[in-house]
Amino acid sequence: MGEVEEFARRLENYLRHGNPRGPKKSIPITQLSFCPLKLALSLRFDVRYFGTKNDGQILGTVLHAGLLNTIVDSWDYLRGNLTEKPLVEVPLQYELENGWVLSGRADLVVGKHVFEFKFLHEYPYEAIPESIEEIDEIPDDSVVKAYVEQLNAYLHVLPDVEVGHLWIFNRNSLVPWKKILVEKNGDMFDELLKRARRVVKLVEDLENGNVPDSFEPRFGWECRNCIYRPICPRS
Repeated sequence: MGEVEEFARRLENYLRHGNPRGPKKSIPITQLSFCPLKLALSLRFDVRYFGTKNDGQILGTVLHAGLLNTIVDSWDYLRGNLTEKPLVEVPLQYELENGWVLSGRADLVVGKHVFEFKFLHEYPYEAIPESIEEIDEIPDDSVVKAYVEQLNAYLHVLPDVEVGHLWIFNRNSLVPWKKILVEKNGDMFDELLKRARRVVKLVEDLENGNVPDSFEPRFGWECRNCIYRPICPRS
C-alpha cells in the first residue's frame, strides 16, 4: 500500500501544483520579462489557468506542436551533415535562493544551438517593423525583447549550448518571417535574475498581506485584459 499511497500523493501534487513535490517554488522564465506583480500574484495564488484560450492561442499551440513534430519526423532529410540528434521540449532549471528555481522548456536543441519558435497572434503590441534583422533594432516596447531575454536565459542555463536562434512566424505560415541570432549576454541574464529575485520578494510581501501601493509594468500594453486589474494598485 505504501507505494500506491506515495503514487497517489505525488499525482495529487502534480494535479494541484504542477509538480510532484508539492507547492511550487518555480518561476517560469517565459514570464520573467513581463509585469513582476502579475507573475507574483499568479505564483502566490497558484493561478495557472483562467478562462478559455482564444482562437489565436489555440492556433499558435497547434502550429508550434506541428513544427516540432515535423522536425523530428523529417530529421533524416533535414539534418544535412549534422551528426547531432534533435532534442525537443528540453526541460531546464536554474537554482535561486531558498528553494526557488527558474524553469523553462527549450523548443529545440541541436548540438551547441538552441532554437526558440514564436508565433505572433497579430495583436497590436506585436507589430514589428519589417526592417528588424538584429537585436539592437528591436523597439523597447516590442514583445520580441522578451523573447530575446528568454532565449538568452536558455543559453546560460543549458549546458554546452552556445548560440541561440529566435525564429518568429506569422500565425498563418510555417515559413519563418524573422530569424534573429542571439548570442550569450551576461548582463542581460543578470538583469533577468534581478527581476526573478524581485518577484520572490513580491510573493513574500503578498504572503504577509502587503500589496505595493504603486507599480509600473514593463510594457505599456500589459495591463490590457490582465486578470488582476480589479485588485491592482494601478487600476
